[in-house]
Amino acid sequence: MPDTTPITRRASYGPSSPDVGSRGAKTRAAIVDVSLDLFGRTGFFNTSVDAIAKEADISRATLYQYFPGKDEIFFELLEVCGRALFRVTRRIGPLGPTRMGFDNLNWWLGEWSWVFDRYSTMFVQWTSVAVVDTAVRPQIDRFMSGYIDLVTARLEKSGVEGLEPRTAAMALVAIVHRVNLFIATDRTYGRGTQAVVDSLSVYLQLLLFPETPSSVLNSLSLEVPPEDPVIEMPPMPSTAGLSTEDRTATLSKRAVATVRALVDAGSKQFQIKGYHRTSVDDIVEEAGLARGTFYKYFSEKQDLLIAISIECAEETVAQAERLRTIDLTDPDTTELRAWIAGFNSFMRRYSGSIGAWAESSADDDLVSRLGRYGQAALDSAMVAGLTATQRDYPFDPVVGAIIFRSLVARLPEAAEEFSPPLQEDASTDLLIQCIRRGFFTHLA
Repeated sequence: MPDTTPITRRASYGPSSPDVGSRGAKTRAAIVDVSLDLFGRTGFFNTSVDAIAKEADISRATLYQYFPGKDEIFFELLEVCGRALFRVTRRIGPLGPTRMGFDNLNWWLGEWSWVFDRYSTMFVQWTSVAVVDTAVRPQIDRFMSGYIDLVTARLEKSGVEGLEPRTAAMALVAIVHRVNLFIATDRTYGRGTQAVVDSLSVYLQLLLFPETPSSVLNSLSLEVPPEDPVIEMPPMPSTAGLSTEDRTATLSKRAVATVRALVDAGSKQFQIKGYHRTSVDDIVEEAGLARGTFYKYFSEKQDLLIAISIECAEETVAQAERLRTIDLTDPDTTELRAWIAGFNSFMRRYSGSIGAWAESSADDDLVSRLGRYGQAALDSAMVAGLTATQRDYPFDPVVGAIIFRSLVARLPEAAEEFSPPLQEDASTDLLIQCIRRGFFTHLA
């Protein structure tokens, strides 16, 4: 019989509690350290209190003397890396369209990336945690709001024009955080941190201060971009028999509709709850079907994720091909607006499966390979758009594509989370400004 004795949780000792003592302080530190390691290896959602206690070589009851649960451990780690980011931002010098301003921005972004690398486990995990409704999310939201306020104060002192300072701060934080996430998860095509930071510095300098002379952009010893920026497309993984179309090729219309209902329900639940927190019961309830019906067409939840990921990869390629047809320098932004609207809809539908491959949380490597294939297709399209124009300042189009990916994937989400949230038209306007000012100012 399983032990059903309830566990009494005593109030946890705080970091500086005099009751802990030197031995207790070591135990508490060990809990935090092994939690950080486990979050990095298996992810926040896959890490249990039992696993933390076992790794720390203590009982679960002992762990509860120090922390009420893993959420509180996460909070403490979040505070540590958050304080590091705040310290860096408080030390930044004046920004502006001058050599000193550009140098200060480049230094700040370099220090930001160093902090991100130092605490990469936490930054990667808080990105995945923040997309679902958990007890941790309010803490993350409070931190991000405070950090945006700090960046806003710096931009107000710097005289940013054409962008409302707090909105500009929100966009800057969203872009830099997401680009650093791509570095941490090896999605920058071999570009090192310095190469990414240098081109990101040029982009953000022009976004914030488009009046910056080209001479200023050439005044620092930035890493020289490769002469022939190319993104090599990986082969499309073999998906024979795994796509929704393949699975339903010989089924009746009624059965096809049932499979479609399950795929749509899975996409929606992965979006709302995240892949890990979605159960088969959630999916069949959303679809209005019986649990047995699910297993008639899919062997497990991950099997459904694969079918959705195939659709996602195919749609990403279609989005990339549409992007190739748009002149991003055209003052008439009608086509670009239409593309953004379509891409936002695509992201909303497939955000759950995109998150699963981005976090490497799926056990099947096929999900990861599909994600990388779709990512490369979108990035290649943007590289083509960026190399169609000449620049008289150093800028790597491949890093530009990575920045663009961070813009279209993260900025609309950040605009919705903003207080007050930006309406869809205002969010699109901001995204277009970020594209036009950052990528296409001072073309040769």
